[in-house]
Amino acid sequence: MKDPLFSNKVAAAVLTALLLIFGLPQLTKALFGGGHHGGGEELHLAYGGEVDFGGEAGPAEEEPEADLGTLLANASASSGERRAALCKSCHTFEEGGANGTGPNLWGIVGREVAGHAGFNYTNALKEAGGVWTYERLDHFLENSQNYIPGTAMVQRFAKPEQRADILAYLGTLSDDPVPYPEPAAPAEDEAPAEEDHAALESDGSKKNAH
Repeated sequence: MKDPLFSNKVAAAVLTALLLIFGLPQLTKALFGGGHHGGGEELHLAYGGEVDFGGEAGPAEEEPEADLGTLLANASASSGERRAALCKSCHTFEEGGANGTGPNLWGIVGREVAGHAGFNYTNALKEAGGVWTYERLDHFLENSQNYIPGTAMVQRFAKPEQRADILAYLGTLSDDPVPYPEPAAPAEDEAPAEEDHAALESDGSKKNAH
């Protein structure tokens, strides 16, 4: 017996085939990209990938390191005293204190390098010459062996803020402390902006006067 719905089933099968042939690519494109979205930027999606919104992230900018004068102006001598506690195994800090494995450090800022009486310095320090400024002590604390190769002192304080605290403390070990170096002046490119702003205000006041 002939199926009365046979013609309808054939038509449905043909329609389904046409949809699969012509509709599937459009469906795939809609789901997985290939079209343009606003301003010509493409949004590409991939399994396990990242979404690209058309921009490239640049490398993070490193903040410039503060100069020693600025660091010392914001340093804490009390924090520096706590940090310098580990140095007491080799040094004394009070006025007239005895030498240990290292020399007494009273009056170290402004003192001649290898200049403390009664201490047997290495040839490396004897040949260094000059005086212990804040700048030289900063380099010495950062990496003593690198700054003066051959010195017997082996110490590293990598962080500038920590060294500044220690230097601030060492600066107090004197009856006549050596002044800190002056902080660096502000960047010159900031001044024109302020001058331009003042000029605009001046021009504006002149125009209002007319």
